[in-house]
Amino acid sequence: MERNSLGKFIVSTDSCADFFKSYLEKRNIYCITVKRILKGKKLGEIYDSAEEFDSFYTELKKGALPTTSEIGSYEMREFFEEILEKEKSGDIIHVALSSGLSPTCNNARIAANELNKNELTDRKIYVVDSLVATGGMGQLVDNLVKMRDNEVETLEAIKKIEKMRDYQQTWVIVSDLHHLKRGGRISGFAAAMGSWMNVKPIIVMSKKGKLAIENKVKGDRKAVEYVLDKVREYGASARPDFSDNTVYFYYSSKNSIYDELRQTFMEIYPNVVLKESRIGPVIGTHVGSDCAAISFEGVKRLDIEDK
Repeated sequence: MERNSLGKFIVSTDSCADFFKSYLEKRNIYCITVKRILKGKKLGEIYDSAEEFDSFYTELKKGALPTTSEIGSYEMREFFEEILEKEKSGDIIHVALSSGLSPTCNNARIAANELNKNELTDRKIYVVDSLVATGGMGQLVDNLVKMRDNEVETLEAIKKIEKMRDYQQTWVIVSDLHHLKRGGRISGFAAAMGSWMNVKPIIVMSKKGKLAIENKVKGDRKAVEYVLDKVREYGASARPDFSDNTVYFYYSSKNSIYDELRQTFMEIYPNVVLKESRIGPVIGTHVGSDCAAISFEGVKRLDIEDK
């Protein structure tokens, strides 16, 4: 087989990985947009500046109430076909939004299976369920790109990325309880009381790729301390000082909790490679503004459901 110009395989993902458009182009990552719906209009967006993210959260704070939709199997098939037409050799490894959050991953698998069975002979499309979203997805895709550039074989790359996923810890502090209420994760009464008492839900991405409320902590400082305790327990205990690990920090709109979480972490682990990103409009629709998150490799994910 002729070697693909981008390496042994082609990397693709969906827009819930929340990469800037220019970053996708620079790293040769194909991306399909997951759409949000606002006032009956479907919007498929890949932002390329902090100002675009800020504008979305400004509208959210003003009362905009978007919803989100899945990518259908037919749309996924068209996306894969376009890649196959453009790139004349090489398998495709597609990292999808968690199946615990959306049917998009399963629809991607349906499309891949159809093409693998009926159209492809010396090439294959593989769909990896990220079991996460936003910066956590970005962490997996970034590592997959490194493997592509180092010409790791397709099946070996999938094996490594799935192992990384299974040991990926993602912890989230949510301040805007209104959007958790809209999504049915907390009641209207709990949202009102929580906002009044400054309660911060602590969310973890579970083994099944779902957003699970692991605890509720009162006050910004206590929320930061709680998450950092979990970083020590589930991250540093497995990888002392994170010496061989890039830690991902990401946020919706800029907020003091995020600043404190990042600053305190760096005081504890000053030599860690840190990467920052934003939470985009699809996931932001569900977690709201003023949200802070951290992803890192550590012990196996928690097998947890909402408390």
